[in-house]
Amino acid sequence: MATYAVSDIHGCYDELLKLMELIRFSDEDTLYVIGDCVDRGPKPVEVLKWMMSRPNVIPIVGNHENMMMRVLLPGLKEADSEESIEKTLTMDFLTDVNLWYLSDNGGRITAECFRKLTKYEREELLEYVQEFSLYEEVTVGDRRFVLVHTIGDDIRSLSDLENVDIYDLNDFLIARPDFEGKWDGEDIFVIGHTPTWFLGKKDNSVFRNGNLIDIDCGCVMGGRLAALCLETLEEFYV
Repeated sequence: MATYAVSDIHGCYDELLKLMELIRFSDEDTLYVIGDCVDRGPKPVEVLKWMMSRPNVIPIVGNHENMMMRVLLPGLKEADSEESIEKTLTMDFLTDVNLWYLSDNGGRITAECFRKLTKYEREELLEYVQEFSLYEEVTVGDRRFVLVHTIGDDIRSLSDLENVDIYDLNDFLIARPDFEGKWDGEDIFVIGHTPTWFLGKKDNSVFRNGNLIDIDCGCVMGGRLAALCLETLEEFYV
């Protein structure tokens, strides 16, 4: 029985299955997915369905899930009148569409995959994504981990996160910590969001600085998909 974390799958379903085979992931294990399951890669719906079918997979929201939900949730509501259409087509909604679907964020791929689903399937998947947590606290042995997509630089401990009301959502979705700073607190932060290539890891390996660990190894960008075992801190790659 082991506990793993993986991040930024970005629709790389085939690589995810190979990684699960590599770690021999079973019903006795637990996998935390630290955001950005969708967009850019070819099979975002398959990734979500795989996760949803496994109660031992714990999802945490990333900025790409947030962008997706801001566009697809309003689209689920049937427009019964011109008035309801006008309520949906606000400037904020059109800005969200531009950010997710028309930019280089890769939302077009996810949108096209969702379009092929039945209305029931769309509702089921979006209801599942709505339940993603903002972060998870996990104690393994004598180590306490904080699993979150990313963090602002003012967040250095679990007690900081528990004061979530003083932070903006972006502190957990798009901010970037000071990767070169001093990370010597009691809590081990495991994050994604920033491909480790940009942090000097030219081999697309996990980045570590004290109690800060970044496991986004840029799979969808030609890098690798990584899993971290929380019991041993061992790294696995596909």
